[in-house]
Amino acid sequence: METLKSKISRKIWDMWFSTFKVESVTDDLVVFSVGNLFIKDWISQRYAKQFVETIKEVSGKDIPYQIKDEVVQESEPRQNVPLVRKRPVLLSEFNKEYTFESFVVGPFNEEGYDGAIEIAKNPGKMNPFFLYGGVGLGKTHLLNAIANYVLENSPDLHVMYMTAEKFMNDLIVAIKNGTTIEFRKNIREKLDILMIDDIQILEAKEGIQSELFHTLNHFIDNQRQIVLCSDRTPTQLSKFQPRLVSRLQMGLMVKVDNPDLQTKFEIAKAFALKNGMPLDDESIREIVEASDNIRTIKGIINKIAFKNTKKAVDKSNISKIVREVSGVEIRNFQGKNIVEKEIFFNALAMIFDVSPAEIDAKLRTAKLSNTRQIGMFFARKYLGKTFAEIGEWFGRDHSSVVYACKKVEESVRIGNGMVKKQIIQLQEILKIRKEESAI
Repeated sequence: METLKSKISRKIWDMWFSTFKVESVTDDLVVFSVGNLFIKDWISQRYAKQFVETIKEVSGKDIPYQIKDEVVQESEPRQNVPLVRKRPVLLSEFNKEYTFESFVVGPFNEEGYDGAIEIAKNPGKMNPFFLYGGVGLGKTHLLNAIANYVLENSPDLHVMYMTAEKFMNDLIVAIKNGTTIEFRKNIREKLDILMIDDIQILEAKEGIQSELFHTLNHFIDNQRQIVLCSDRTPTQLSKFQPRLVSRLQMGLMVKVDNPDLQTKFEIAKAFALKNGMPLDDESIREIVEASDNIRTIKGIINKIAFKNTKKAVDKSNISKIVREVSGVEIRNFQGKNIVEKEIFFNALAMIFDVSPAEIDAKLRTAKLSNTRQIGMFFARKYLGKTFAEIGEWFGRDHSSVVYACKKVEESVRIGNGMVKKQIIQLQEILKIRKEESAI
């Protein structure tokens, strides 16, 4: 047991191996057991290599193993336990494909993933659970995964998912019809887990915010779980009531960040396979580099799969679909792939955690200024753009471009580690050859 434990992080062990046991060991078979089928499937898929290595280290032989779940092992039903599993009451629709197993985990979303699993296993322990991040990064997937896990493992619990818009509209209808008390009872007294998406739309809506505040208090006071999603942190919701912001900050607040290029690649490949489109790595890479979020990746692959049902899709068709869905143009010039403005801005947005539209806008923040300056320097040094072209891309005059390039060049010269790292990340995303790098 200790040998296996040493190969797995403490956090994962505590979360997934709490029911893990060694049932029996023979020269022909090692049998392990876990608490339920969900845990069995999860650890079987992710830790097969560690099981094989541990058995060989302990026994000195390659002995096959088997993992059983405790429910399957019960040969006789216990008294007073119904033979037919209780079916959960569905109060809202959930996407059955959005599970923890189908969620691709990377450094950018690991904390959100871990938090969602903890919430699913122990509802009410961390209240509220506040997920925030840009569009298409997996927040809704995690909400559905929580619901699907709870419905599978705790069918007695009542779970509801709704958008903030539905919460607002239902409340408005209840006020008009004089059924506000019934509205509150249906949410506050009948639910064990409430999940509300896109709460940023409630900005400047004082009455709705007040209702949400009291609902939040009710769930916290009664140790029922409430999960909220937004594209911003509570403090960035500038038109929210201070008391509501304070409540949102008191639980577990987690950011779902932009995926790194490798994780986007894995997500795209998995989604393509799921759609019966085993695309080659070059095509996957083209899709990923033209997409600034996961939804765009899925949109491109969905269209490729749709086209393929009518006529086999070749690489030229794939490139055309990528351009149509993403709006990004890639042109070939002097034998080298030149990255046009959209792709370049998508790469900058991924690294600096901004939106592509903000980069050439008139917004002025320290974060955006830094993004623009490094972008200008990179476009000049590695993409061969003129000062005039860079100025046109970034919406800045000639002197601003020259200043930015000199400033970043000086940072590189004196050994600014963060700037060097960001430039190297851009090189990797845009496939700039290492020999072209002066870093």
